Formats: sequence, C-alpha cells, structure tokens
Amino acid sequence: MAVRYPVDIRSLSDEDHLILKVLRLYYEHNLTQAEVAARMGFSRPKVSKLLSDGRDRGLVKIEIAEPAGDHAGLEIAIENRFELDEVVVAETSEDREATERATGRAGAALLARICGREMKLGLSWGVSLRALADSTPHRSFACAKIVPLVGGMGKAKTRLHSNQVCAALAEKLEVETLHLAAPAIARSPESRSELVELPGIEETLAEGAGCDVAVVGIGGILPTSTLVEAGYFTLEEFLGLRDRGVVGDVCCHFLDAEGVSRLPKFSERIVGLTLEQLRAISRSVGIATGAEKAPGVAAVLRGGYVKSLVCDRELAEALIDISDTGGDKREDL
Repeated sequence: MAVRYPVDIRSLSDEDHLILKVLRLYYEHNLTQAEVAARMGFSRPKVSKLLSDGRDRGLVKIEIAEPAGDHAGLEIAIENRFELDEVVVAETSEDREATERATGRAGAALLARICGREMKLGLSWGVSLRALADSTPHRSFACAKIVPLVGGMGKAKTRLHSNQVCAALAEKLEVETLHLAAPAIARSPESRSELVELPGIEETLAEGAGCDVAVVGIGGILPTSTLVEAGYFTLEEFLGLRDRGVVGDVCCHFLDAEGVSRLPKFSERIVGLTLEQLRAISRSVGIATGAEKAPGVAAVLRGGYVKSLVCDRELAEALIDISDTGGDKREDL
C-alpha cells in the first residue's frame, strides 16, 4: 500500500489536482491506463502523459501525495458508489456564500474541460447556478450558445431565474444566449400546452433538450427552497411533500429516494426539460452545496439524471454516509 506525504494545496494548480486523481485511479485503485482513459474521457496517451507529469512534478514517488484540502479520494468514492463520470468536490467554508463561490469555481473548471466551441450549454436556475455564473472567469471556456432549461421562477429573486443565470454566464463567455419567456410552472397541463405553442417557446425548449452539456441545480425539501420563495407552494405545503415520499427535485421535478418521479401530475405543468430529456443528455452536471441536500442529490444520482456532480465537502461526506432507502408507490399532486 502506498505511503502518502503532505503537500500544500495552495501550491497546486487545477492540472495538479487532475494529475492527483489520475494517480489515485492508477496506483491505488489498480485501474489500467486504458480504464483510466475511459473513465476520465481522455485518450490513453494523455493518461500516460499525466502519469509521467505526476512523477516529474513530485506528486508520486513511492506514495501518492495527500495534501490537506484535496478531495480526490472522496471524489473517487462517490464516483464508484453512484457510477458517475466525474465528481468535483470544493472545500466547505463556515460562510455559505463562500462555499457557493468555491463550488461555482469548481464547476467552471469542469466546464472548461468538457465544453467545446460547437457545443450548446444548458442551464437551470437557483443559487448554485448563479454562483457558477458569477464565479466563472471572463472567457474561461468556449461554447456555441447558452440555453435555459426551465422557465422563469415567479416571485423568486430575479437574479436566480434561468434566463438571468444564462445571460450572466453568456456575458462572461461572450456568446449568444436564448430566452425562455414563460413561467417555470404553469397553472395546469393544459396551460402548459398552450404556452409551448407560443412563438419562441417551443423552439427554445427544443434547443434545451438538444444541448450537448447541461448544468442543473438540485433542491431539497427545505424551508429555504426557491420554489417556496417563488410562490409555487406555501411553506407548509412544501414541507408536507416529505410525507408523500419526496426527498428533492431537479428542474422542478420531484423525486423519491430512488430517483423516481413522485408527483407526475405536477411534472406535466413544468415548462422545461422532462426527466427523460435530462437523462438523455450525455454530459449532464448536477451542482449543489450543503449536507442537508444529500437525500435529494442522492435521488438525482440514483435516477441517472446527471452524469457528473460538483458539490462541497460536507455534502460529499453526507452522500457517502447516507443509507440506502426504498421508495413508496407514486402519488399524484
């Protein structure tokens, strides 16, 4: 078994962190270079080069470096548990806003690796998505355009709406963005059907369903939920969803602990991606912070709605600790 030695994380670049992860997979988890390449989405020659760079930079000797604050081991554990393409863990701060910013920066670094100039990038809404947009450095990566994946959020803070999040990131990247001129949740399935027939809305929804990379926030059944702030539920109604087996939501779709849609009638009112459309996107990324969201995040991961995850350390640790639970039968709203 390798003997680890300390390294100051402040001296490490994003490339160093990536190298450390490759080193762990190769040396500690005994994956072949071909298996590491398939898991990370790299070519085999690139894996070989990263292993060589790790040796040249002193990140591997007889042991793998374990700098304080590096979470590669935690990332790999979550990847293995939920069969994810990639997990990126940011440090948790005593200040929640600082945690959101750190997670947003980690998300931006991931997008810089997986986005390309010809790719459409879809975004949902919420605090973590706004932090991602605000924390992304100017022109730090390229994409073809940015598309909202759900409609506006009613009375919630405007800056958290999908259209505003998309506009903020598009300004940073200097690319085109589309606008979804509709609420996130219609009054009825019939109202939704009427809305999507309006000029521009159906086309934008189709663009979202066809995006190459999607980044979505993940919510929990918590008093601080933006769905309550937006006026779609009273606090009592929202917290009461726990009694109906709901543990969280993604793109406004409510899920049970196994990731099954718990309120399908409610989902029929959502002006945005369906769960099936979200699951079909090959490069989908969930982003969330806070240990209290672990049940909802675990549900989204079990349902296969995202292929990668960006979160903070406390949420990552909670995902490791969370016990497997079964879901009850579905119930309509």
